[in-house]
Amino acid sequence: MSTYAAAVRWRRKPDDRFLDGRYSRAHEWAFDGGARVPASSSPHVAPLPFSDPTGVDPEEALVASLASRHMLFFLDFARRIWAFLVV
Repeated sequence: MSTYAAAVRWRRKPDDRFLDGRYSRAHEWAFDGGARVPASSSPHVAPLPFSDPTGVDPEEALVASLASRHMLFFLDFARRIWAFLVV
């Protein structure tokens, strides 16, 4: 069985006003292979300066994950068809 792990890290900046919603949504995703990805809510959800437009938002990550899985499936499928036709 496979095991997957990721950590989501967020820190409040000292000057952020948390209780009234005026805080940064920027955070980091850390994966078990060592990759670190800057992340944030979309500027459409939390306007600047409370979001980081350079960070990946969760909706973008979901789309990228699905697209990546679809591509990997297609590549393996194409490899199998090619191996069948060549042999």
